[in-house]
Amino acid sequence: MYQFRSRQANGPVGNAFVILGLIYHSIVKDVRKSHKSPLMSLLMEMLQAVVFTMAFLLMFQFLGVRGAKLRGDFVLYIMSGIFLFMTHTKALNAVFSA
Repeated sequence: MYQFRSRQANGPVGNAFVILGLIYHSIVKDVRKSHKSPLMSLLMEMLQAVVFTMAFLLMFQFLGVRGAKLRGDFVLYIMSGIFLFMTHTKALNAVFSA
C-alpha cells in the first residue's frame, strides 16, 4: 500500500528550490486560467502596460502637466507609477483569491 509522504528539503538551498517550484506552478496555473496560450497571456500583459502608458501620456499632454519641473525622463516617471499600480493590483487580487 502506497502512503503519501512529503519530501523534506535539506538546507536553505533546497528550501529555495522548493519555494521556486511552488511559485512556478502557481504562475503556470494562473496563466492557464486566463488564456489557453501562455504567449497570448504574456502579450496581453505587455499590451495592457503599453495602453496604460499611452493613455496617461496623452492625458498629461492634453492637461499640460508635462511641462512640470520633473527631473529625468517623463516617460519613465509615468511608467514607474503604472507598473507599481499594476503590481499592487495583481498582488491584492492574488491575496483575495487565496
